[in-house]
Amino acid sequence: MKQFLLYFFILFLFLGVYAQEETYDEEVTKVEIVKDSSFDYADSYGSHEIRLNALDLVVHPAIHIYYERIVDSSNGYGVSVFANFGDNEATYQNFAVTPYYRFYFLNRKDFGASGLFIEVFSSFASVNFDEYYYNNSERSDDEFQFSMGVGIGKKWVNRNGFSFEVSAGFGRYFTKSDSGYEPEGHGRIGLAIGKRF
Repeated sequence: MKQFLLYFFILFLFLGVYAQEETYDEEVTKVEIVKDSSFDYADSYGSHEIRLNALDLVVHPAIHIYYERIVDSSNGYGVSVFANFGDNEATYQNFAVTPYYRFYFLNRKDFGASGLFIEVFSSFASVNFDEYYYNNSERSDDEFQFSMGVGIGKKWVNRNGFSFEVSAGFGRYFTKSDSGYEPEGHGRIGLAIGKRF
């Protein structure tokens, strides 16, 4: 019996050593990690955007063009140019250059610098205030006005880089004329269509 246990122990030891000598080929799987943040994806469209305010084109005989430089997925800055070609009483501005800076929020899509935004702007404008609105005279003055204001809006960007935005804001004039008949502020309303490049 002792010999049987000795042989059994040696056999067990031999099988254990033999089992350790077997090698198994390990299969290696390569995995590629893709990083896709919202601005990296938006960068394929470029960091420049041009928009046309369709509302001013339809309501007034005016053109309002925006240029925006996309800094990152949360910031952008630019300038807009407004030119009024008619005598529409709904607007006082004849020509305006408006630099602005935007902060984007709730940017959950993969296109960067879109979603809800808040902007701060300043406006350098040539305005025409008709005094007959206040004292029945027909005298009008062309003046230079400076204003600052804030706005809010929302922008959507599709997979082809086209954008659509809705915005509204208000600016307050800081320069006063001698007549004192001009309004103290102006509004900015927009339905703009554009392209990022």
